[in-house]
Amino acid sequence: MIPKQTVQEVLEASRVEEVVGEFVHLKKRGVNQIGLCPFHNEKTPSFIVSPAKGIFKCFGCGEAGSSVDFVMKHEHYTFPQAVKWLAQKYHIEIEEEEQTPEQVQAENERESLFAVTQFAAKFFFDYLTTNERGKAIGLSYFNERGFATHTIEKFQLGYSPEAWDALSNAAIEAGYNKDYLVKTGLAILKDNGNLYDRFRNRVIFPIQNVSGRVIGFGGRILTSDKKQAKYVNSPESPIYDKSNVLFGLFTAKSDIIKKDNCFLVEGYTDVISFAQSGIENVVSSSGTSLTTGQIKLIRRYTQNITILFDGDAAGIKASFRGINMIVEEGLNVRVVLFPDGEDPDSYARSHNAEELNEFLEKYSQDFIHFKADLLSKEAGKDPVKRAGVVREIVQTIALVPEQLNRLYFIRETSELLDIKEEILVNEVAKMLRNKYYKDQKKGEYIPEPTQIKAEQQIIKVDEGDLFQEKELIRLLLNYGNLDFNPADARITMGDEEEKANAEEETEEEQLKVAIFILEELLSDDLQMNDTVLQIIFDEYRQAYEQDTIPSEQFFVNHPEESVRKITVDLLTQPHTLSPNWLEKHKIITTIETHFEVIARACISSVYSLKVRKISSMKKELLQKMSQEEVSDESREQILIQYRQLDILQNKLNNGLGRIVTA
Repeated sequence: MIPKQTVQEVLEASRVEEVVGEFVHLKKRGVNQIGLCPFHNEKTPSFIVSPAKGIFKCFGCGEAGSSVDFVMKHEHYTFPQAVKWLAQKYHIEIEEEEQTPEQVQAENERESLFAVTQFAAKFFFDYLTTNERGKAIGLSYFNERGFATHTIEKFQLGYSPEAWDALSNAAIEAGYNKDYLVKTGLAILKDNGNLYDRFRNRVIFPIQNVSGRVIGFGGRILTSDKKQAKYVNSPESPIYDKSNVLFGLFTAKSDIIKKDNCFLVEGYTDVISFAQSGIENVVSSSGTSLTTGQIKLIRRYTQNITILFDGDAAGIKASFRGINMIVEEGLNVRVVLFPDGEDPDSYARSHNAEELNEFLEKYSQDFIHFKADLLSKEAGKDPVKRAGVVREIVQTIALVPEQLNRLYFIRETSELLDIKEEILVNEVAKMLRNKYYKDQKKGEYIPEPTQIKAEQQIIKVDEGDLFQEKELIRLLLNYGNLDFNPADARITMGDEEEKANAEEETEEEQLKVAIFILEELLSDDLQMNDTVLQIIFDEYRQAYEQDTIPSEQFFVNHPEESVRKITVDLLTQPHTLSPNWLEKHKIITTIETHFEVIARACISSVYSLKVRKISSMKKELLQKMSQEEVSDESREQILIQYRQLDILQNKLNNGLGRIVTA
């Protein structure tokens, strides 16, 4: 674990323009720097770096944050990994907790295992490309499949000799411990203490982790010997966990990010053939059934998965489990079914890149259409079987985590299968309840699912409060430490009585913007409805109680990612106005470059939020007054409270309506 003090030292030393500049070509534009966004394809630069604020922001795709956020997003690191990367860049020594002898030994062993697998990968590749027998058998096979030289080099494909111990002898001669050959599964220990190679007389597909390090292998036999398995894969080891590995991810991840989609296939050659055809955002599950860990691995790079199936109906039905798993993890899943007798590998080899892209786009379906088409053909007009089709689809919809997404899929299923939405809603709710009770029996706490009603499909959200809350937090972040006199701003606001009172109070003590906003809101016990904004407000409140005001950098480097993101959003603007508006054209703009504009914005924002809160309170009073059980005396009291709120609201509205803009 990295000490907090060291983390802070690294974050303070990091300069966002230097960090981003290692990956993006930046040009100076005013006080900021601009370049093409590395997180999405664009021709016109919309990626802004602010050295003064220590942040970056793309106004195209919305990515934003500090230097550590950039490293996390660009390199797909965890927070500690990004901090270590920055520490290395700025030559800051990180003293983590001292490791035990056991931990040191385990780490050394892991590195030794990586070294052995890397040696084996080079041995297999060299034998394929330089040895006459390797070229005659292994290279010929890859050439027959249409794999070009650059493709073989890119995926480091290889061939293992037919001899019993060719790799083992070469590795031991090179100084590698035979125990590590056994632990990685490259060799098997016989009863007499001798080793024999696992991947004899097979073409080799090295499996890499997300960092590009070889962790295992897949080997395909080239003979028709039915006594031997067609494919042999490395067993699990301290560096190879099959359930958390995807073949091809290292080479595919950048393209997955760019295209915001991941094609999921079954075999090694499917991935390689697609990549050679120019479609590189493809991975396979490395000869295992799809796992939750593999889905979560894809989710690091995209929310969209497209599964590619061949025409084998039995295999397709077995894949329903995989679709359900992806849906349950909250990802969007689509399906492409290849013609009978074709699979992704064969189709990619027999069609050019343009034809392949057209096919994938044309035949891509969401899981509802896919299941409905496939199962309806089998069900025919049999009512019992058709009910089974509905049940199968509803079971998948019930796994969707987001309620709004479930409602969308229910509507789509209703239109597709001509079934009333109310029936589908009830079936989904029933399945959710059953899951809830099963989880309760297991001792797991899961919030009870909300009963969804068909008439609740359209949800209207009033964003007025959110807008006002964001505006106040924006002012706190941008101008919290700025001094101003509230009376100066009130002179240009409000009714005549308030102006007169304000003019008499021009000697009022100067306040920090943050102090004014906090005291105004805390005096009326006002809170933010938005959870993330409330976190920021609470940080300001706690600092206020200690007579300090947090800097914007405190929030830019906040440990909560959602706080960092909204902070950058509120600290940046998509456009800057030229000073020529005032200097050349004598047009005064209302941008916050003038002190009095900022002061008025503070007061008007506080007033506006209070007006909205009062409106909510008045609605609650009216609801109380409309209840039949309320007595006449209570109704009179409610009416008095309502009138008092009405007077206060009108006063605030009068002030807001008479703001003089600069």
